[in-house]
Amino acid sequence: MKVNEKLSMLLLLERSKTSKDGKVPITVRLTVDSKRAEMSLGHKVNPDMWNQEAGIATGGGSEAQQINSTIDRVKAKLRQHYDLLAAKHDYVSAEMVKASYQDKRKPEASKTLLQTVDFMIERMEKKVEKEKLAKGTLSRWRTTRSKISDFLKFEYRLNDIALDQIVYAFAEDFLDFMTLEQGLEDNTAMKYIKNSKQVLKTAVERNWLLKSPISGYKCSYFNPERDILDEQEIMLLYKKYLPVERLAEIRDCYLFMVFTGYAYKDAQLLRPENVTKFFDGEDWIMKNREKTWCRENVPLLPIAKEIIERYRNHPLCQLNGTLLPIKSNQKFNAYLKEITEICNIKKNLTTHTARHTFATTITLANGVPLETVSALLGHKSIRTTQIYAKIVARKISQDMLALKQKLSTTMNPDKPLLEIPSSLFECRVA
Repeated sequence: MKVNEKLSMLLLLERSKTSKDGKVPITVRLTVDSKRAEMSLGHKVNPDMWNQEAGIATGGGSEAQQINSTIDRVKAKLRQHYDLLAAKHDYVSAEMVKASYQDKRKPEASKTLLQTVDFMIERMEKKVEKEKLAKGTLSRWRTTRSKISDFLKFEYRLNDIALDQIVYAFAEDFLDFMTLEQGLEDNTAMKYIKNSKQVLKTAVERNWLLKSPISGYKCSYFNPERDILDEQEIMLLYKKYLPVERLAEIRDCYLFMVFTGYAYKDAQLLRPENVTKFFDGEDWIMKNREKTWCRENVPLLPIAKEIIERYRNHPLCQLNGTLLPIKSNQKFNAYLKEITEICNIKKNLTTHTARHTFATTITLANGVPLETVSALLGHKSIRTTQIYAKIVARKISQDMLALKQKLSTTMNPDKPLLEIPSSLFECRVA
């Protein structure tokens, strides 16, 4: 039955809960824009006394009159609550009407998308204060909020949106907005979609939403070609004389990351106390990763130890209490470009290519097992490390193809491998 032009109410018998006396509870199903919410009417009825088509109890007895009177009262109350909510909100859901009617929460407390994001960010801020979460994670979530806000204004002309108003197409439209309107790469945009899925999952877990409309949306990622250095390029960097001090420092810091696998942020925060003698008597760096807070314990290879010793008394290290004089990420990458030009390395090196090089050229290519590399990199899952194994396999394939082509030109199967002089077979008589 229609309560108003948008809200409808259907009364159903919940036969699975039939009591011993044969009576069945009456359930009220509210529907707004094809989305439902259910609640109990607070009455039971004998199925023989129920007219499902009309949604009323039949018979002239007092029991039927009492049930029908409650139905009329509930219908009027639902209309009243819907009108009150509609006056305060751009969108009213069936769940909001139910909550308002049952007075389990005030209509103002019905959550929206950005309110849910703010709830998550507030909790993250407290974790950052207690050093239980990386500041970078909090920063990325604030950016996620900004992206969602921009999208809502662009697509719906809204400052916010009720959780119940979100549909499956939200994810695809959000992706198109970021890639087509804002010019983001697909992989970057997918990270914000993934965060949006996490927001709606949180809303479900908090009972602010019955079901996430985009839970089935698949976030696909394209694995880009990653620039890595080979052994010759690493040694070229290591041996190259750089007369400019700032470039020499950046080169050394980059090589340190190449030989330890530390990401830029982790390397920047390393302190002398992170270097310690471990169970084997060797020097190790022991620290949690900023990104995942997984332990990343790395034995120091000789070149890495040499670089640490070189900057032990550097003024910037002394001032900040750090292991290395690592500058801002922007300057680091800019100086790397200068260095690659000086060394004639035709690759786009960034701070993160050092980590890729450690995983491939330094470890996997030298027979270090994938499980060990995963532990050295501080990965939560070995699946994250497997991308590097694919890179190594591709490099091996390319090298073997080059070898095959080289051999095909230098070795003729119709020609003997060795030309043995016939004199060697002559018998000599003393």
